[in-house]
Amino acid sequence: MNKIDEQLNLWANGRLPEAERGELEKKMAEDPALAREAEFLQALRQTVQDEPATPPGELGLARLQKAMREEREEGRKETFEAPPRKNFWKPVAIAACFMVAVQAALLLGPTPWEGGTAVDVGPASGEGVAAGPQLQIVFAPEATAADIQAAVLSVNGSIVAGPSALGVFRLGLPEDVSTEAAVETLQASEFVEEVIAP
Repeated sequence: MNKIDEQLNLWANGRLPEAERGELEKKMAEDPALAREAEFLQALRQTVQDEPATPPGELGLARLQKAMREEREEGRKETFEAPPRKNFWKPVAIAACFMVAVQAALLLGPTPWEGGTAVDVGPASGEGVAAGPQLQIVFAPEATAADIQAAVLSVNGSIVAGPSALGVFRLGLPEDVSTEAAVETLQASEFVEEVIAP
């Protein structure tokens, strides 16, 4: 954040010292783009102050959608344009995505130096899928790594996959362990929210 942006934020919140305030207001009078940005920041601050302190939830979303429809119907076209900013990250992000796509094509596609055969892909650990029974397990959000390890070791299991996007782990059990007994043992743990035997 540059100095002028910092001053604008302080000015919009009424916290800019008097000496700097006069200088900034003079700059705004000379630069219409700066004046529009200052006007936008004041409107944004007012909107945030007018919002209730509690999260809106679904009713808040419905109110917001209704307010947007009403505003459209009234034909209000007030827009505040912030001055254009240089964004040098966009080309860098595009280049990075391109490199990932090229690497994926090289790793997963046919390789010319091997006569058109595909590259073998395996787990990074070098281990395959466990052969014994498996469980799906979800741990409590407050569970630490030590709590998870203690729960897994209580049934002589090992984590073979996870956590997924939903926080689900796949737990592999030894061949001689009863799935039902393992489920009962894990459900007794205070750090386990749910255990499913697929």
